[in-house]
Amino acid sequence: MLLADTVPQTAPQPAPSPVGSVRAATADASWRQDGGDPGRSGHQPVTRDLDAAAATRLEQRWAAPATRADEQIGGAVVVDGTLFRSSGGRTGQIRRYDAVTGRDLGAIVDVPGRRFGQLAVVDGTVVVESADIVPFDVPGHGAVPAGRHLSAYTSSGETRWELVLADAVSGGFTIGDGLVVRSAGATLSAHRLTDGAQVWTAPLGGEPGYHPPVLAGGLVLQATEDGPALLAFDAATGAPAWQRKASGAELAARSGTVYTLGPAGVCAYAVTDGAQRWCDTTTVERPSRATVSDEALFVVGGTGDLAAFGVADGAVRWRSGYGLGWETSTSYWSPVNGGGVVYLMAYHFDVRDGDPRHRTELVAADARTGALVTRLDLDFSALHGAEPLLLSADHVYFAALEALFALAPDLR
Repeated sequence: MLLADTVPQTAPQPAPSPVGSVRAATADASWRQDGGDPGRSGHQPVTRDLDAAAATRLEQRWAAPATRADEQIGGAVVVDGTLFRSSGGRTGQIRRYDAVTGRDLGAIVDVPGRRFGQLAVVDGTVVVESADIVPFDVPGHGAVPAGRHLSAYTSSGETRWELVLADAVSGGFTIGDGLVVRSAGATLSAHRLTDGAQVWTAPLGGEPGYHPPVLAGGLVLQATEDGPALLAFDAATGAPAWQRKASGAELAARSGTVYTLGPAGVCAYAVTDGAQRWCDTTTVERPSRATVSDEALFVVGGTGDLAAFGVADGAVRWRSGYGLGWETSTSYWSPVNGGGVVYLMAYHFDVRDGDPRHRTELVAADARTGALVTRLDLDFSALHGAEPLLLSADHVYFAALEALFALAPDLR
C-alpha cells in the first residue's frame, strides 16, 4: 500500500534537556505506554496549548525518519520531555529524541538481528517486546521472525531482565500495579516489572487475538474473540474474579468502567463485578477502537464514523463522520483525547479513472460537539495498522513505520 514520501527532518535544533529532566510543558503529562495508562483509556488529563481552538492551528513541527535501511519504527512513548522510540529491521534499536525539537539524542539499545516493537517506560524501566530475525531470506517472505523476547532496560540502556516468550499470537502487554501483563494464545501471564519474575498465569479459555489486557480497580481484564467473552482476574494473584459475555474483544477502561467494542456494538461494564451498565448496538457501524474521558466514550467505526456516548448511561451525545466520500474511509489506530479534543488517524482509499489513490491524515474533533476542527495529511508510504498515536500536554505524535511525526499548534 503505497502513499507519498515521508517528510524530512527539520534543520538543526536547540540543545535538548537531559533525559529524565522535567519540562514545564510536559510535567505530569507523559505518555508512558500504549493507551497512555493501564486502562488504555487514551486520555491525556494534562493539556496546556491543545484545546479545540488550538487544534484548528495544528501543524507538523518535525519528522524523524528511521535511521537505517530496512528499519521500521515499532513503538513510541513520551516521558518528561524525551520521546523514546523502538524500531527494527535487520537490527533493533531504542532511540531518544527531544520531544519538542525532534533532536536525535542517540540510541540507548542497539541489538543486531532483533526487531523491536511495543515500547513502554514506566517507573524508570524501559520495557520492549521484540522478535529475532532469521539471518537469511525465505523466498517470497524476506527475513522472518525466529523467536520472541520481553526485555527491560534502564533509561541508559543497561539490561535489567529479559524473557524468552512463546511464539503465539498476542495483542501486546500492559503495565500497571507493578506488573507487566501479557496475553499470548489462550494464556494470560503477569510478570514483576522490577525483575521480570512470573507472578502468575491464568487460562483464558479462548483466543484474545491482537487485543491486549487492561488493568483497573485491582483487576486485570482481558477479552477473548471466542464468544466474545470478558474475563477479570485479581491482579495480585491471578485468581478469577468474574466473567461475562461481551460485545467484542477490544477494551478500554476508566473510572471504574470497562468498555468492550466489536461486532455486537459498544457495551459498558462495572469493573468490580462485571455488571452491564449499558449497550449500544446501532449507532456506530463496525466499532473498532475507542478513547474515554471522564465524561464520554469516543468510538471510531470502520466506515468513517465517530460517535460520543455518555459514560454514565450510554446516551449518544453526537455522531460525526471523517469520511471523504471515497470508496474506503477507516481507522486502524487507537484514538486519543484530551483538552476537549478527540484525535484519530484516518485512512482513505479510492480508485478514480482506474488509478488508486490513498490519503492518511490526522483528524481532530471537538469533544463536545463532534465538529471536525482540523484535518492534516501525514505523508508516509506504508502502514500496517496499530502504530501508536500519542498525546502530551502540547504535542500530538504519530509513530508511522518510516518516521515519527510531531504536531503542535501554531501559536503566532
